[in-house]
Amino acid sequence: MPLETERGYHLMIRDPEAMPHIPTADADGKFVATPMETGLRFAGTVELAGLDAPPDWRRSRILLEQGRKMLPGLAASLPEERISVWMGHRPSLPDSLPVIGPSRATPDVIYAFGHGHVGMTAAPMTGKIVADLVAGRPPSIDIAPFSASRFS
Repeated sequence: MPLETERGYHLMIRDPEAMPHIPTADADGKFVATPMETGLRFAGTVELAGLDAPPDWRRSRILLEQGRKMLPGLAASLPEERISVWMGHRPSLPDSLPVIGPSRATPDVIYAFGHGHVGMTAAPMTGKIVADLVAGRPPSIDIAPFSASRFS
């Protein structure tokens, strides 16, 4: 599989001076500000760099710059102990479609991976398809476009 990792960057501010009441997306900055019990999270910047590449923490700092534009009440300077950054990996495929369906080598193994940026959104439908396949029922949609064999 030509699986690659989308690396998503996040920045959390503890005790922010300003915070939205609900998760708020900034279409121009392409990020989301999410109020949490532990502070304010900014997330949204992504890169394709592989599992072994070192993180590029400048991407998290860009989120902070964008967040200050969205929420001008945030302090212009924050002490490092109030900021935490992290990076997570999402499995992605070059055509942006997941692999869903039985393995050719072992038919009792059902693939359901490579959802990239839409994993949480696609999870309910993917779960339904996998449940149908495991139960021997035909899936409610044509899963041919999601076959692992498309990369053969």
